[in-house]
Amino acid sequence: MNAVVYARYSSHKQGEQSIEGQLAAAHKYAGKHGYTIIHEYIDRAQTGRNDDREQFQQMLKDTAKHQFETIIIWKIDRFGRNREEIAFNKYRCKKNGVKVLYTAESIPDTPEGIILEAVLEGMAEYYSVQLATNVKRGMDNVARKGQSVGGTIPLGYRTVDKRLEPDPKTAPLVKQIFEMYAAGSTQKEIVDHLNAEGLRTRKGKPLTVNSIRAVLKNKKYIGIYHYDGKEYPDVNFPALINTETFAKVQQMLVQNRKAPARKWTKAEYLLTGKLFCGLCGHTMVGECGTGKSGAKYCYYNCLEKKRNRTCRKRAVRKGWIENLVLEKAKAVVMSDEMIDFISGKTYRYYIEQNTDTSYTDSLHAELEQVKTAIANLVRAVEAGIFNAATKARMDELEQQQRELETALANAELVSGLRLTQDHIKFFLLQFRQLDFEEQDSQRRIIDIFVNAVFVYDDRVTITFNYSGDNRTITLPEVDAAAGVRGLEVTGHHVGASCISLAPTFFKSQSALIPLSKSVLFKNPAL
Repeated sequence: MNAVVYARYSSHKQGEQSIEGQLAAAHKYAGKHGYTIIHEYIDRAQTGRNDDREQFQQMLKDTAKHQFETIIIWKIDRFGRNREEIAFNKYRCKKNGVKVLYTAESIPDTPEGIILEAVLEGMAEYYSVQLATNVKRGMDNVARKGQSVGGTIPLGYRTVDKRLEPDPKTAPLVKQIFEMYAAGSTQKEIVDHLNAEGLRTRKGKPLTVNSIRAVLKNKKYIGIYHYDGKEYPDVNFPALINTETFAKVQQMLVQNRKAPARKWTKAEYLLTGKLFCGLCGHTMVGECGTGKSGAKYCYYNCLEKKRNRTCRKRAVRKGWIENLVLEKAKAVVMSDEMIDFISGKTYRYYIEQNTDTSYTDSLHAELEQVKTAIANLVRAVEAGIFNAATKARMDELEQQQRELETALANAELVSGLRLTQDHIKFFLLQFRQLDFEEQDSQRRIIDIFVNAVFVYDDRVTITFNYSGDNRTITLPEVDAAAGVRGLEVTGHHVGASCISLAPTFFKSQSALIPLSKSVLFKNPAL
């Protein structure tokens, strides 16, 4: 039986079996058990916590070639440092008919062996976390001495005898960056100026706004040495900027972050693709305008009105409608009652879908078609038909095969997992911990839970998702569920100075289920 050997050596681990020792043990094991080793995969000075090991990944890919039946490794921790990685990597091997054997750990092929292997996987994960803690402790000791801990050297410094000191060539640039920002230049203007001057990152790439922001917020430039979020006040570190300039810049960064968007800043419209006109059903798009005072106003406008002037819907202020949707999303979706409802519905949906093999069956069928096409092309090449077109087609088919195999592996792996309603509930509860003032948090809430928002002149109807069906609710469905015929309001009709939040719905496939009563909101925007 053919076998391959994988060996890895971690340079930071003292007393670890060397590459040569691992290979010798593997060859001895192979000879004793009747295996013929046809290849060796070796990663030198690599950690198991990094699953991007080049030779390791190549070996996993090669299992699909079916040229060997066994992988021989020293210990189970060679296959990854946490249970998820180990399980997934072993799954890829098993899918291709390849088993994994260990020279330093005897694991019988019995039910007891399965339990033992699981225990060893847990120990490998524990060791990985412990090792990371030890490495962090070592780096902390290095930082306490004021020495460089590796990584990217900040702009304006260079390494001399393991310590950072001012770089005569780039230190003046740091001072220039702080002075420009303190004088009122934007980060984008600073980036454009420095890139025009030919300044590049240490990797030779143009500067970005993120790199300038990192410079402006780095306390090392005022002599405060820090590493991994921890400051070391006892370290005598060379400053490049005076504390007064740094403090002014920090204050400006905070003010600019909280200030309204300036005219050169592109606004982000959180409800893009989800906000619709309640009168004609067309999407509402975001746009900005400048008032006589120079202030910038952002709002959503009906696309049909904007293009053809055939809709009479008035524009809606961006901040008002987004805040309203977020407020209702938090109130409705984040309540204990609704979390129980969503987790229960989602779990039942998961159970129903988890028994459906149509998706994996279709992937298998498509993969077989691609393999047949490749085989036919190979026969054509063997018959002497080979040109640029056949090569391009072969490359395309092989790419399709790789993508299908990856999709199939992911689908089969997920199908082997078992969720509970508590898992889903735990996921939902994490949204209560989000900072709803942060735009990223707002975007997550809207992207995940909000299905569609319909804005009328007298009410707003919001529909929420709770299942895997991402189809956007249509205006006729909303009107039918809300008791509205056409454009007439048969329910809670109020004056133009108010908005009636029609019954809020959670979507179950194509049906709308009313969950709350109508709520009136004063509408300063319409």
